[in-house]
Parts: sequence; C-alpha cells; structure tokens
Amino acid sequence: MQFEDGRDLTYNPQRLSGVSVYREAKRSFSEGDRIQFRAPFAQQGIANGELGAIEKIQDDKFTVVLESGKEVDFSVDEFRHIDHGYAVTSYSSQGHTVDRVFVNADTRESEVLLNQRMGYVALSRAREDAIIFTNSADQLRAALDRSVDKEMAVEALRQRSAQDALSREEWERLVNPTIREASAGQSFAQGFMSTTGEDLSAANDGGNEQLEFELNE
Repeated sequence: MQFEDGRDLTYNPQRLSGVSVYREAKRSFSEGDRIQFRAPFAQQGIANGELGAIEKIQDDKFTVVLESGKEVDFSVDEFRHIDHGYAVTSYSSQGHTVDRVFVNADTRESEVLLNQRMGYVALSRAREDAIIFTNSADQLRAALDRSVDKEMAVEALRQRSAQDALSREEWERLVNPTIREASAGQSFAQGFMSTTGEDLSAANDGGNEQLEFELNE
C-alpha cells in the first residue's frame, strides 16, 4: 500500500487485523441534507450507520443533528466518512422505524443480497406502509423465500463477478432455486403477503413493477 506522502508499506493481512478499506468519492452536501455516518466517529460517540441532518455548514465545518437529537460539530478534515442517507441497506436500517419504506428488490441479485432475511428486515422498518419496486413480481416470491446464513460481503462480490462473466440464462440456471410453492407456515413471502394488509396492488412503471402494502397495526 502507499501513503499520501508517497511511502510504500508491505504487510500481511493475515497477521495485521483492524484494517478498513474505503473508496474515495466526491459528494455535494447542503444544509438540510439527510446523511449517514459510514464509519464510527469515536470522538463524538457516533456509531457506524447513524443518521442525521445537516443543520449548518460554515466554511469546512458541519453542524449535524442526529436522530437522537444530539448535535455534533466537526470539520471535513476531522471526519470524512459521511454519505447521503436517503437510501440505506437493509442491514444498516436495523433498529430504525419510519412511517413509509421504499424497497428496491431486484430479483436478478444473488441470494446473498436478496433473501428472506433482507426482506423481513427491510419491510418491518415501516409503521404505516411499504412499497416494493421490483423488476419481476412473479419472481419476487421465490427470491424472498430464499433462506441463507450470514455471509461476508466478499461472497456477494464473488457471485456478482461470476454473474458478469456468464450470460443471464447460464447465471439463472446456477443460482436461482427452483420456484416452488411453500406452505404458509414455512414461506416468509407467502406469510408476509397474506398478513400485512388487505390492499395489495401491482403496477408497471417503466419496466419495474411496484407492490404496495398497507400495514395493519
């Protein structure tokens, strides 16, 4: 690896732990923007994944109000691991509850990214209703019925690389499980769709289908 001052360092990742990898990217922020902290900010007592809103920007300093109501100040040189917080992963949404949830569910994603666990976490964040945007309502039930154990993100990347190297038909034969009708007690997709509300509608918008659930309290 190379430091900003040009120094080179060689190390064995099997012996040196606690190394985090990031990718630099440019972002534009304005007052009022919703942001997410993408790494722990120990000096301010902020955990990775916390959300907040930018209250004030002055020169290179941000004033952010967290969802807990806590107000923090920091400069861009002090902490740069922030991103827009309008859309988050289902993993980082755990513990949060909002009035309305919009879920992007692409059935062409690997089972590591779209599965029963992801569907439950994402949809159960909503107090009132949840809307799923998907490329295929027909394949969505089978995709949300896939049960997988926790796996590292590198496994998802490995499958995505393999998908890119194969044709769509070859990939689907390899990773898509046989579409089956499971019993209501065993199938999350069936159970959720039958118990979350009486109004379930599907519409086609630009090739993507939209499913809307009105949740019963």
